[in-house]
Amino acid sequence: MKLYSRNTAMAMAFMAIPGIAAAQKTDQKKVDSLVAVINNNPENIEAIDAFNRSTGRDTTLRANQFRTWLQKYPESAGINYGMGTFYTHQESPAARPYLLKAVSINPKLAVAYAELAIDAERWGEFDKASAFKGKAYEANPESPDYLFSYMYGFESKDPAKWAAMLKELRTKFPQSDRGAQAMYWKALRTADRKEKVAIYEDMHQHYPINKSNWGAYGMSDYFDVLLADNPAKAAALAGELAATPGIEASTKDDFTKNKVLAEQLIQAEKLLKAGKANEASALLNKVNARRWGPTISIVALAKAKAAAAVSPQQAYDTLLKYYLKEPARAMKDPLYKYGRQIGKSDDAILTDIKAKLLASSKPAIFSFDAYLESGKKTMQDYKGKVVLLTFWFPGCGPCRGEFPHFEEVLQHFDRTQVNYVGVNIMADQDEYVIPFVKSSKYTFTPLKDKEADRTNLPVRGAPSNFLIDQNGKIIFSGFMIQTPEAQLMLQDMINLLLDKKA
Repeated sequence: MKLYSRNTAMAMAFMAIPGIAAAQKTDQKKVDSLVAVINNNPENIEAIDAFNRSTGRDTTLRANQFRTWLQKYPESAGINYGMGTFYTHQESPAARPYLLKAVSINPKLAVAYAELAIDAERWGEFDKASAFKGKAYEANPESPDYLFSYMYGFESKDPAKWAAMLKELRTKFPQSDRGAQAMYWKALRTADRKEKVAIYEDMHQHYPINKSNWGAYGMSDYFDVLLADNPAKAAALAGELAATPGIEASTKDDFTKNKVLAEQLIQAEKLLKAGKANEASALLNKVNARRWGPTISIVALAKAKAAAAVSPQQAYDTLLKYYLKEPARAMKDPLYKYGRQIGKSDDAILTDIKAKLLASSKPAIFSFDAYLESGKKTMQDYKGKVVLLTFWFPGCGPCRGEFPHFEEVLQHFDRTQVNYVGVNIMADQDEYVIPFVKSSKYTFTPLKDKEADRTNLPVRGAPSNFLIDQNGKIIFSGFMIQTPEAQLMLQDMINLLLDKKA
């Protein structure tokens, strides 16, 4: 069953494979002009960055020109930085020596430290990456971008330091949207509702949506939080935001639709209280909830409640249909409650869920080369175990961001029953893979991808995730795990395949 987990739309925007950006034509006149500028001053970082951009996809032109410059200016920090960034933009392991030489020549070259941090993350060296980010900010303390990047790694390992750095970011750079961005991600990863609301209220006050993109993202999520238990306040918020002057038409339309949604839920509840269950159900059937995010559960629960006024069986059938699409924790207990009301045991409900999922499942067929041992790994090697299978590559930021969430979920399980497999889809990043696994200490088994070897596993980007049962059937796909709520969902998905309710 393909899932649309919370913030999938945003996550998809960050899904990436190197080289898939729109082709850019090389402007030869501009290139020639920049070459002349750099020949005159090889430490001109702005010109070097412009040269890298102006050559589009012509990597041969760039590589040859930097090699020429390196022969002419071997001790230039700028040229070594340029060659290093040429490789980092290709997500190539060849970048590091050039960047390290650049900062050894010019220890104040902040941009080179920033590139070294990106490269270190691809090696799985997260402490080194944090140190490089710190050096970038130390070299250029007037950059909100470097401060934001540096503070990011402290959110979980040193919350007090993260909070102090956030205060510095907001105080020192009040006009930067980086403060809103930091708060957005903090709220997203916070499980406590009270803390979420406090963060969103702060964003609401200090980052108006006509001035802050991240403020707008935060208010969209704040609406979702309110909608779950206070639709009247959610409607008021959405109405206020939709009336904000100077916002884009699409933003206005989104908040207008949110207001309508909240008002429909309020009206449906009034109809139910008046004993008009059929009218409430008819109204809720007109609701257009997003295909991703918590509104799926909220609308599903409202529809099930209206159906329950007619019969518990209708409520059970209604909620089961939604739960099969996205088994969010918010729907689980109500589903079991309705099931018990119609005389089903918990085991019978679990059997219902699995039978319907199996009916739409397909076999997972693959054969991939292994990194840490000789030979291939096929689905047959994992028969009898649940398999969490992710397609990734070392340069994929969303993949690296998702790994800690997977690890937290898997701590709840006996690893003799659950296998965790990561298939690298970028062969030219093979050199990163084994060091990444060893340095990061992530517990997945790394395998090498060949598109022909995937057979029936569709991979449209990275990460692409699959949950496969003990008989080799694909039960869930298309999910991303970035939040506490999504972690609970994945935990429930695995428990379901292990025949456990919780």
